[in-house]
Amino acid sequence: MKRMITAVTLMTMWCAALWADSPLTSTAFNNAYAELPMVEMTADLKPGDFLPTSMLDFLADKDAPVDVRVAVINGIGWDFNGHDCASQLSQYLMKRHKVKTIDQLVKKLDAKTLCVYAYAKAMSNYFEVDEAARLAHEAVKKDKGHSFTVAFIAALIDAQVYMDSDWCMVYKVVADVAHDGSLKLDMRQSAIDIVMEYINLYKEYCN
Repeated sequence: MKRMITAVTLMTMWCAALWADSPLTSTAFNNAYAELPMVEMTADLKPGDFLPTSMLDFLADKDAPVDVRVAVINGIGWDFNGHDCASQLSQYLMKRHKVKTIDQLVKKLDAKTLCVYAYAKAMSNYFEVDEAARLAHEAVKKDKGHSFTVAFIAALIDAQVYMDSDWCMVYKVVADVAHDGSLKLDMRQSAIDIVMEYINLYKEYCN
C-alpha cells in the first residue's frame, strides 16, 4: 500500500512538473542569437524595468529581421519577469502609427511586426493566449512572403492553447510548420532545434 501511494505521488509530481512547462516558457531559442547586441541586452533587464527605447525601436522596425526580433521577446521572457512587454510595445506602436485602438493597430502593422507583437502578448500572459493566437493568425494571413518565423511563432502560440486540451496537437501544430518546405526559412536552424527539442516530448501523445 505504501509503495502504491509513493508511486501515485511520484506520478502526480511528474505530471505537475510537465504541466508547469509550456511551449512558451520552455523554449529559450534566444540562446541561438545570444551573440547579437539586442538579444544580449535582454540579459541586463531586471524585473519591472521599462524596455529601453532602442529595444522598442528595434522591435517596431519592420526592416529588422523578424527572427531576431522574436528572439529579443524570447529573451525578455514571460510575465514572471514583470516587464509587461506587450503593454509597453503596444503603447509604443500605437503612438508610432498614430492609432488609438488595437484593432486599428492590427490593420496598420505589417505581418512581421504584428507577429512580434502577438508573441509579446502571448509571453506577457501565457495563461491567456487566445487573443495572441488570433493576432498571430492575422499576421500569417497578412504575410505574403511566407515567412517561416511568422508561421512558427503562430504555431508555438497555438501549442500553448492546446496545452489544456490535446497534448498531441501541442506537437502537431509546431511540427507541421517545422517540416513545411514551402516556407521561407528566416530563422536559425539552431533556434528551431531548441524549440523542437521541447516540442518533440509531446510526440508520444499522438500514438
